[in-house]
Parts: sequence; structure tokens; C-alpha cells
Amino acid sequence: MKRFFKYLSLVLICFCFLPIGALASGKHPSNTDVLYREIIRTVVEVDFKAMSEAYHPDAVLVTAKQSMPINVVMKRWKKEGEKFQKEGGTATLSFRFSDRKLSETTAFETGIFRYSSIDKDGVVKIMYSHFQDLNVKKNGRWLTVMEHQQNLSSEAEWDALPEWN
Repeated sequence: MKRFFKYLSLVLICFCFLPIGALASGKHPSNTDVLYREIIRTVVEVDFKAMSEAYHPDAVLVTAKQSMPINVVMKRWKKEGEKFQKEGGTATLSFRFSDRKLSETTAFETGIFRYSSIDKDGVVKIMYSHFQDLNVKKNGRWLTVMEHQQNLSSEAEWDALPEWN
């Protein structure tokens, strides 16, 4: 179960992990917001096909311990996520941004993502993690090229960032 949350959080960051080039306050949504909203949806609906489509085919996930192709990570996330859902678990994902840089075709965003899960027994687990995402726009769609899941964050750090939705 711990492993599932670890890897799912990585995926989320990646999508959490996606580009949004507007102000961190979210008052002026950028055209990358649709990417983050889609990632949130894929987590809630356990839609790993759509989740994988939010990444560039050559995307990389970077953690404190390793760097790996997203297609390798996605297989693990899918297996663990579908098992968790089958066992009666649910999950949610939220993002807050501390810095967002966006051009017509590239985006680099940093912030914190909040991943929460509830297992079949009603046990709630919440994880906050710093992230950085590098995204590109290809054929009119934003895709994550690199998701860097950094160190864990505190709820206080999360609360200090402006809300985004």
C-alpha cells in the first residue's frame, strides 16, 4: 500500500507535474490548466490510459533516488492504482503553484501537489510533495516531458501557496 502511494504520487506530480503558465494565484488561467485538470480527473477516475496520454512519449520521471522513463513508471502505477480501486480505495489530487513560466510552446512550473487516498476501511492518507514540471506543446496539446518529484512538503507549506482550481 505504501508503495502504491509512493508511485501514484509520482505520477500525480508528473501531471501535477504539468505546465501552467499563468500567475501562481490561478486568477488568470493559462492554456496549460487543462492539462492539470485532466491529470486530476485521471487520478479520481483511475484512467491510466488518459494519464499516460498527458505525457510526451519520451517523458522522464525524476525522483530523489532515480530517473526513469514514464512508460515504465506508468505500468507500475496502473497496476497498483487499479488494484487499490478494486479493493475499494479512492484518491484525489490537488495542485498549488509557487512559480509558473510559460511561452507559446514550453512551460516550467513548480509547486506542491496534495495526494489523498481513502482505503476501503475509511483510513485517510494525505501526502504533500514539492514538484517541478517541464512541458511542451505538440500538435495543440500540452504534454509533460519531465516531472521532478522533489522532497515531501508540509501542510503549512501547502497552505502558504495560493489556491488553484
